[in-house]
Amino acid sequence: MALISDFVDLVLNFNLLVDKLKFLIKPNKMRIIQNFFLLAFILVACNQQQLQEAPALTSWNDGNAKQQIVNFIEQTTSASSADFVEVKDRIAVFDMDGTILLEKPHYVLFDFAVREMNKRMHENPELTNKQPFKAIAEEDWNYFKTVGYMAETGIYSVLLYATDGFTNEQYQSAVNKYFDEVIDERFQQSYKKLVYKPMLELVAYLQHHQFQVYIVSGSDPQFTRSFCEEAIGIPVNNVIGSTVLTKFEEEVGQSNLVRQHEFIQPINDEAGKPVNILNKIGKVPVIAIGNSKGDYHMLQYSKNAPISLQMLVNHDDSIREYKYNHQELSELCREKDWVEISMEKDFAVIF
Repeated sequence: MALISDFVDLVLNFNLLVDKLKFLIKPNKMRIIQNFFLLAFILVACNQQQLQEAPALTSWNDGNAKQQIVNFIEQTTSASSADFVEVKDRIAVFDMDGTILLEKPHYVLFDFAVREMNKRMHENPELTNKQPFKAIAEEDWNYFKTVGYMAETGIYSVLLYATDGFTNEQYQSAVNKYFDEVIDERFQQSYKKLVYKPMLELVAYLQHHQFQVYIVSGSDPQFTRSFCEEAIGIPVNNVIGSTVLTKFEEEVGQSNLVRQHEFIQPINDEAGKPVNILNKIGKVPVIAIGNSKGDYHMLQYSKNAPISLQMLVNHDDSIREYKYNHQELSELCREKDWVEISMEKDFAVIF
């Protein structure tokens, strides 16, 4: 509150000066001067908290990506700008896995689901004779690349098999236990700690400028909601994901929501993302950020806004994180006029 304190001192000193010189100043002019200082004091007081709390992108190296962010925010939040965006229309959407959260060696939700399936196979060994249980028992991760994500025994089916019949409470308990107990082998931390610091700063930076920030992820929204507020700073009601159908069941004295072997369509990946953005938010985002071809449709959809920014996190740093698909994605950014965020060049730190 230093700025307010200094300004109060200035006003008090000015009033003392006015008292001493009031015989030289006409009453009507004195009132104008005093009203000016009163108005200025009110404006400073109202804006001081916002000025003090403005987050900085300190974990970003100076470069094109950082400058594009700063320029876009100035362009869309300055009332005098021709590209000014009303607060109600300031929508930003982020993919999660690989954009905010580590996604190697496996997607975090997939890792959770695999562990739950292993428990089921331990109780019923005959399950290992059929897919996708067989691939998991043999740790044949390439199998899931051959069948496609949305296939009957693909990567999305793993979550359904892993949590069939769970009540909402049972599922939440299993997720909480996972985040409390499981440690990444390489980085030796819980996955809820393995979020990219530059992206956390970007989320806070956008929120400071009155953007509503949403996670739009292929992962189960309940899974994401279990840590998004604490780890990322995004409220649970701003999460869109691939939702497992639940069925209301009532017994004497209690009721439950029970997970079924079915997703509510469309699954929140690829072309499903813009559909769910429209269904859940009802507006076209002006900022869209992803990290893979699965985010292609979301980024392209955001171009329907009068002014927009598309960014792609490119994993090109094998020393501090992982390197994969980087050349292909770099070319895609150039082709689609998206801003490339290079982990190696743009991130001063990773976590």
